[in-house]
Amino acid sequence: MAKAQELMYAVVGAGDFAVEKAKGLSDRDQATKIYNDLVKRGRTLSTKIKSSAPTKRAIEQTRTARSQAKAAATSATKAVRANANAARSATTKASETSKTSKTTKAG
Repeated sequence: MAKAQELMYAVVGAGDFAVEKAKGLSDRDQATKIYNDLVKRGRTLSTKIKSSAPTKRAIEQTRTARSQAKAAATSATKAVRANANAARSATTKASETSKTSKTTKAG
């Protein structure tokens, strides 16, 4: 199973677990306290992940890959245009040469 899919299942399972535990709480204030604690824990963990070195490396690698892909696409587009222009030019020259040789033979 892919790690991303596992992570999604873990998050869904954790949410289901939290709802199950909240249903068992009879005191609304206690449920609110636990909810606020979960929010705080999630925010703290999210901040740690965002500022971690592996996350920063992954972001930089993604930027680099995106830039390289964009450059490759630009190069490919330019090459296609250059080939199309060369083909058009060759066709025009061939057509002009053909017309010139027909005129010369006729004359």
